[in-house]
Amino acid sequence: MNQYTLIHHIVCNKDIAKKAIKIAIVVGIILNLINQGEYLIHLDFANINFFKAGLTFLVPFCVSMYTAISMKSKYHVGEKATFGAILNCKVCNHDHEVKQNEIIPFCSTCKDKTSWKIKKIKGNNVNS
Repeated sequence: MNQYTLIHHIVCNKDIAKKAIKIAIVVGIILNLINQGEYLIHLDFANINFFKAGLTFLVPFCVSMYTAISMKSKYHVGEKATFGAILNCKVCNHDHEVKQNEIIPFCSTCKDKTSWKIKKIKGNNVNS
């Protein structure tokens, strides 16, 4: 499977981006208050380091997106599928197709030893 396609699909998900922006705003405000709070409270714009201020928003956004990519690129038994895909069992190499919002099942061969990897993304909005 093309890993770029999977990452593109996850990054372009509006819900993930909205959540990452919310996290970046909250964490960025807190970090700015901790690091430059005195200048912000007194509106002393001459002493505010705008590069630092920007990074305090950018870093949590990037961390949130990275976490979303790493979590959503793996499917675990019992979770709801975030997109349709053909899964491949790492243990027995058995393929299983799953639809979006379907609960990820155990492998019919391996049962409790199931470990899925995404073989191919299914759907109209992704070219795979």
